[in-house]
Amino acid sequence: MKGPKVVLIGAGSAFFGRQTIWSMVMKEALCGGTLALVDCDSEKLGWMTKIAKNCIKEKKVSLKIEASTDRKDVLKNADFVILAFANEGVKLRGNDADISTKHGMTMCSADTVGAGGIMRTIREVPRQNEIMRDVEKLCPDAWVINWVNPTCAMGIAMMRNFPKIKSMAICDGPHNPRFDDTLIVNAGLVKTAEEITDELRSKVKIRSGGINHFNWLLEMTYEGRDLTPLIKAGLKKASQAEHVAASEDGKIARTNRIASQLADVIGYVPKCTWHTQEYLPYFQGHDVDKENALTIQKWNIGMRRQWMDDCRKDMQDIASGKRKISDFLKKTSADHASDIIESMWTGKLKKFYINVKNNGAITNLTDDAYVEVPCIVNMNAVMPLPFGPLPRPILGYVQRILDEHELAVDAAVTCDRKTLLQAFLASMVTVSIADAKNCMEEMLDSERKYLPAKWFR
Repeated sequence: MKGPKVVLIGAGSAFFGRQTIWSMVMKEALCGGTLALVDCDSEKLGWMTKIAKNCIKEKKVSLKIEASTDRKDVLKNADFVILAFANEGVKLRGNDADISTKHGMTMCSADTVGAGGIMRTIREVPRQNEIMRDVEKLCPDAWVINWVNPTCAMGIAMMRNFPKIKSMAICDGPHNPRFDDTLIVNAGLVKTAEEITDELRSKVKIRSGGINHFNWLLEMTYEGRDLTPLIKAGLKKASQAEHVAASEDGKIARTNRIASQLADVIGYVPKCTWHTQEYLPYFQGHDVDKENALTIQKWNIGMRRQWMDDCRKDMQDIASGKRKISDFLKKTSADHASDIIESMWTGKLKKFYINVKNNGAITNLTDDAYVEVPCIVNMNAVMPLPFGPLPRPILGYVQRILDEHELAVDAAVTCDRKTLLQAFLASMVTVSIADAKNCMEEMLDSERKYLPAKWFR
């Protein structure tokens, strides 16, 4: 079977490059196509190209590899373009976390909402727009799949600025079947995900959605029996771990406590608490009642740098042969984007959680709201499945977060400081107008060389 041509922009990505290569080699529907690798870092590009070619040799497939530091060299005839780039991601994310904390806004992730997410929007949307213009010229029929955070804002920018290009935005968190299978295990229907069968999946009904990183489990039933009390009980048990510190284990324990508290007071289970806790003002440490406070901690740049260094070494080891290619193929797995591409290319009509224009799926949001909901995909369209209304305790938050993203995208396009300040003020963790303005000005000044010159005229 002839496979698609897939262009991966940001092929050196520690998160997505290796999984895309694995999927293109291992999936029968894709391995007869072409994978074009693009990265501005020629060293990383060389490693990933070598890894891809070694995988092809190991599995004896006919996948063709193209590679370039200039995307224009490889975009022609693309069926899919995957965006996985990051502009000094770790460095600037750390800078955003430091400055926002200084001005009273603690960011435990600093890449989606609040000061960090807004600044990332105004840095990355212009780069995405440049890529989209090249897609318009060189492969106008291609699907563009965005991995880049902030997922919702980047998706809004594609939808608004390039309405004729077929596009979607995705996140690794709600990757199916893993996303739903985790819930099935947590509900106690089986002990491990390996025990789950397609028959069991067909009997479990899950309604989960919202917007990216603010996705909630609204319903879960098995043969008509409500399973959400079991999910909440399991979460509560996990939240009772005694150790809450700056360590990775402590971060998980704290996040579980926050998830359990939100499930109690909101009535629904947050499905991406590591990010959701950053969206809300309740965990910023401004509590009068310190004894019962749950407070998030600033994003740990040191841990991320170590992880990135480990990934970099792993890429070198695989490319050089120090780590066997057979071991890489055995221990790597498919990613969300490749699973979607496989389904679209083969017409299998599987269900995926995708960020896309609402078009009536969530009935109490506008049609142009950019939502994360279950969708069916084919080569012509991403079709959100009927979802119904969001519950009142969640709806107001979602509308305000969408306003923040919309304003940030406006600012990214216009380079207007008043609009940017309005985006800062739309954030639920902003303390005051003065703090927002001071934070904004310091961030703009410190990141001047990464932003369009128009910001400083």
